[in-house]
Amino acid sequence: MTQAFLLYGLTTVIFLVLDFVGIQFLIRPIFERNVGHLLAEPLRLGPAALFYLGYVAGLVWLVSWPALKGNDPVHALIGGLIVGLMCYGTYEMTNYATLADWSWEQVIVDGLWGTLLTGFSAWAGVIALSSRFN
Repeated sequence: MTQAFLLYGLTTVIFLVLDFVGIQFLIRPIFERNVGHLLAEPLRLGPAALFYLGYVAGLVWLVSWPALKGNDPVHALIGGLIVGLMCYGTYEMTNYATLADWSWEQVIVDGLWGTLLTGFSAWAGVIALSSRFN
């Protein structure tokens, strides 16, 4: 059980640190350019925290924990990429379909970012914990 909590904590930290950097330098400029008038000021931290904690919990449950138990970090990477593509793809394509100002640039950049971020975070969490316990 301790291993599961460590995996969740490590994956959460990796995901949050990388996403903070990605949002600041990659995602936010694109969103400001296309839908800046829709961005909340200040950022609503409560809903953001709920998303991150739930998203990483789902990632760990569905992908990282089975990969750690099977000692298969590549499974974590591939599974994470698939989960990221599904989740970020759903968000981006739904917004593109329903919001007039949503752009293909947002769909492509944020979709790729979320896919890679999710895959890498799952992989890195498993690698970090595998090296600690092996």
